[in-house]
Amino acid sequence: MLYNEIAETLFVEVSLFSTLLLVFLLYNNIVLYKISLKDKLSVVLISSIVLAVFDGIWHFVDGNVELRLLNYACGYVFAISFVFATSMFAWFSLERFELTLSSKKMYALLFVAPTILTVFLCLSTPWTALIYSLDESCSIQYMNLFEYFLAPVCFLYMGSSFFLAIYYVIMHREKKKEKVAYARNLLIFAVIGVGVQLLQGYILEIDENYVVTSLSWAIGFVFFTTNVNTDRFVKSREKMAAVESDLQLAANIQSGALPTVVHAFSKHPELNVFASMTTAKEVGGDFYDFFEIDDSHICFVIADVSGKGVPAALFMMVVKTMIRDHAYMKLSTAEIFNDVNRLLCENNAEEMFATAWIGILDTNTRIMKCTNAGHNAVCFAKKDGSFEFLRQRHGVFLAGFDTTQYKETDIQFESGDCLFLYTDGLTEAHNASAELYGEERLLKKLNSIKIRGGEKFLREISDDVNVFSEGTDPFDDLTMMVIKVD
Repeated sequence: MLYNEIAETLFVEVSLFSTLLLVFLLYNNIVLYKISLKDKLSVVLISSIVLAVFDGIWHFVDGNVELRLLNYACGYVFAISFVFATSMFAWFSLERFELTLSSKKMYALLFVAPTILTVFLCLSTPWTALIYSLDESCSIQYMNLFEYFLAPVCFLYMGSSFFLAIYYVIMHREKKKEKVAYARNLLIFAVIGVGVQLLQGYILEIDENYVVTSLSWAIGFVFFTTNVNTDRFVKSREKMAAVESDLQLAANIQSGALPTVVHAFSKHPELNVFASMTTAKEVGGDFYDFFEIDDSHICFVIADVSGKGVPAALFMMVVKTMIRDHAYMKLSTAEIFNDVNRLLCENNAEEMFATAWIGILDTNTRIMKCTNAGHNAVCFAKKDGSFEFLRQRHGVFLAGFDTTQYKETDIQFESGDCLFLYTDGLTEAHNASAELYGEERLLKKLNSIKIRGGEKFLREISDDVNVFSEGTDPFDDLTMMVIKVD
């Protein structure tokens, strides 16, 4: 009697320990290693937790007539969880060894169908006794279908993984080190699992009614998940480092593609031009450009591509190149945007677009022809006047509709006049209260700056935006350009 009480107590403690250990491993899997719940190893751990819980409950309800249905339910969940856990484990191993089947149907047939079949067999068991049956004392008895179908299927799943592990350790121990490392983890996991089962049943001679099935899984998974996830974590960090390096290189290339603002137009000392660009990510979708078309015409462009990051940066380079190429062929800003828009619409599977503003200044007459393609209104100030928005509605954004026909207007420059261009990253910057910087605040800041034009002018605006949005992450790229005629 005392032995039974001790055995019962130990069974409860070991079962609880196994379950909590599996829960801890799942938590470790998700929180520490950032592994998705959909990951097959996570699925295996979840199935193992379910198996451990119901295996522990089963011990206490087996043979209780009043808990007949719960007895069956524990048996069902145990069988289904066991088949599902081992099938997902085999699938996970197949992926780690980088082995693929010929089609999705094969995956469904080998790894999903047995679990579905087990579910149907278990549901029919109370009437067919195919998997389990209850004896006179209401104790569950394993039937032939369990012993000759479900158990072999589970052993086949696990055995296939271990067979592959042995194969890689023997045949590829020098060539495929990553797979061999996983194979060794598998074999050690098998040794630990079998060793714990033998320890319970043969060395400690624990009665089979008190053997905790989940204990071998739990202890084995301590070693297995730690090594496998550490390996995956290290590889993930290496890939992230490579991506960050590539992004930094892309950012350098993008920055190098922008025109140099220092001494931009040595032949036209009367022009004072300065521009800046701050990206929300490593690379962005904003850009500015200015270049001489010929001895008397200079082109200025500012644009904002939809989206952020690498896709926006790639599309930005396409738009920038097209605008520059067409600007060399035509002096009409409207025609430049007409042609560029049509070309962008011809091949735009990702449906990206760009707002843009272009101006071509005739240095002889100081008249700038300009066209606005859905971009922010630019700000213009006469020598002794205040900045005002030039509300020019010349057309929608580029790559929107291939039939769009853009219009152009003139801006007459005189000595001391100043033109300020920007992207919506400026006016749409927000603070911690989700309040936008806005056009009104921008206009007020522009008119408060004493010295117009140049680097200091843009820095004062940038500093004001940074103070306003302090405590928030940049939401969008911020690009500015200022043109002053002396």
